[in-house]
Amino acid sequence: MYNVELMLPKFKIEDKVEKVNGYKWPGVVVSVFTTLEGKVRYVVECTVPEVAGALHIYSEAQIERRNE
Repeated sequence: MYNVELMLPKFKIEDKVEKVNGYKWPGVVVSVFTTLEGKVRYVVECTVPEVAGALHIYSEAQIERRNE
């Protein structure tokens, strides 16, 4: 059974975000889903011209909203 609290995403599709630790990955949330364990995950499409369109999957703890 899913935990309702975990199903409420912090970010939504079209939010501008960036990975905060290690390498930077600025992009836009293009998908939000839950894993089989009920954990929220975000697919972020990179907006850096050299790799624009590349996709990575992150947890809420790995990204934060960008103010642009």
